Amino acid sequence: MKKILLLCISLILSNSISGQNHREYNRDANKAFKERDYINATIYSIKSLQVKNNFKTAAKLFERSISLANTNNLSKITRLVDQAVPYKDEQSAIQMKEIYTTYNRLNQIQSELLYFPQKVKLKNKNIIAENTYDFTNEINNSKNLLNEYNNITAENFYDEGNLILSQSDSPTKDEYRKAYRLYVKSDSYVDNYENVKELIKKTLELGKVKIAITKKNYTNNNFNRLHDQIRDKIFERRFTKNITSTLVNEVPINLQDSDPGYIKSLVQSDSKDPIIDEIFELVYINFTINNIKVINSIPFRNSVQVKERVNDSTTTSVTKTAEGRVYELYGNARLEMNLTISDALYGNSFIDEKISKYYEYKNSYIAYKGDKRALPKGYLRYSTTRPVDPNLQLQVEEKALNRIKEIIKSRYEN
Repeated sequence: MKKILLLCISLILSNSISGQNHREYNRDANKAFKERDYINATIYSIKSLQVKNNFKTAAKLFERSISLANTNNLSKITRLVDQAVPYKDEQSAIQMKEIYTTYNRLNQIQSELLYFPQKVKLKNKNIIAENTYDFTNEINNSKNLLNEYNNITAENFYDEGNLILSQSDSPTKDEYRKAYRLYVKSDSYVDNYENVKELIKKTLELGKVKIAITKKNYTNNNFNRLHDQIRDKIFERRFTKNITSTLVNEVPINLQDSDPGYIKSLVQSDSKDPIIDEIFELVYINFTINNIKVINSIPFRNSVQVKERVNDSTTTSVTKTAEGRVYELYGNARLEMNLTISDALYGNSFIDEKISKYYEYKNSYIAYKGDKRALPKGYLRYSTTRPVDPNLQLQVEEKALNRIKEIIKSRYEN
């Protein structure tokens, strides 16, 4: 008896779940159809019918989508084959990958058709037979060609990278970066082609700009937070390397606390293998802040007539009053700093910019006694408590940081 009861409960639950799922699948099918993804439209409509075989909406969508899925995609494959065969360049490999992927997606329809419910009533009785294919040979052939094309493409990018580095006994950082990108592309087609990962690692390191960040602060404020953010943004870039210290006569020198002129002299004394390529110099020139305070207090008093209920059948008109003040808040901050990016060996400046940023804060709130309904028009938008003051220094620092981020992005490759 227990087994029968459990079976009944199971059937009820499965029917309940199915009643939800067939509509969800159909929604997915309709969405795919509207996006002209006829393969997914077909697959989702089949799944919907697998849940509920008498769902007419899904059956109708299935008949519309399956023919379009096959004819449209097989036509696309024909066009791609004409372009991709024989191999010409990287584009041929990209096109062959799309051919292989499309055959596999079409084959997903064939897999679903194996479980197509027999009780589904279709308008075209032959539509499944007309759209049944065996893509085994096509999938295998396109896979073999894709592997061949990927190997050719990986070899081409690998050779191009080698060619760039072979043209000079001392390649520039720009040449190392170009070779790095080509080696990465080679690796994307064939994993670790000719041990290319070692070359990727090597060219990435040799292509990096070695940077020392220095700062001077002529204000009475601490800008460590901003300085740390700037440093982080610089070294988020792929081809930058943070050099914070060096040894001079076996004595460790903290470059972050050193004068840019001294760093340049160290570099120039050993110009064959410079410890630093560029100096990123920040000078905090001036910082002023006017803390937020109430700059104006405007009194107001207003009365209105409102109706109030006396009892279930009677109302009366009464006067309601609100009286208080509008408090206007104001504060501002200004930060002036100079950013210089210079060549550590030759001393010439790549960037020399004065950055001046200003932040202004304005706000208001009210304090009143009386009835809320009597507040003057527009006063409901005001807070009745003083808003939390923003940190003015952080706000103006953010404005300066945004400009410096633009400079970093334009100066250093990623």
